[in-house]
Amino acid sequence: MILIFALGLIVTVSCSNLDEKRKEQSTVKFPDSIIEKANIVLTSEGKREAVIDADTLIVFDKEDSTIAKNVKVDFYDENGIYRSTMTARDGLVRQKQQYITAWGDVVVASDSSRLLTQSLKWDPLRKLILTDDFVELHRGRDVVTGYGMEADNKLENVRILRDVKGKISEIPQSEQELDSLEGKPEKEIIP
Repeated sequence: MILIFALGLIVTVSCSNLDEKRKEQSTVKFPDSIIEKANIVLTSEGKREAVIDADTLIVFDKEDSTIAKNVKVDFYDENGIYRSTMTARDGLVRQKQQYITAWGDVVVASDSSRLLTQSLKWDPLRKLILTDDFVELHRGRDVVTGYGMEADNKLENVRILRDVKGKISEIPQSEQELDSLEGKPEKEIIP
């Protein structure tokens, strides 16, 4: 009788463990597809806004989530002209919203500037690159650092939000050079 009771208890415990494992497995989400050496083109009104290249894309269609590994994004202006390139270890793309988030050794480079940070987001509605992390912006021999940032995708208009510090080498030396800066916020440095 004790043996039958013990066997019944073992079977009951084993079955409840199987039920728990089945519940755990049913909540695990599997990707709809995994793409190696992938390319995504984001457009707005038929015009190219960004081209995303990644070593691997892990796609979850229902969630509109695509996880990207070893990401490179080329940004374009409203006329489809190249503006800058961003690279990062990882990223998240929401294709329907045209929203991109990147993290891990993020670098954005344009023809005149280079930005280093650990994470950033592309907001397609405001057409801005945003981060709350520490940033380091290089322009020529000038370096400006701080926390938090808003910038256009060419890094022409950059606003660092707090704890701003800088090393400025290219200071205008004449009244004419100062006047030439008016209307060009990319040259304006606020301590």
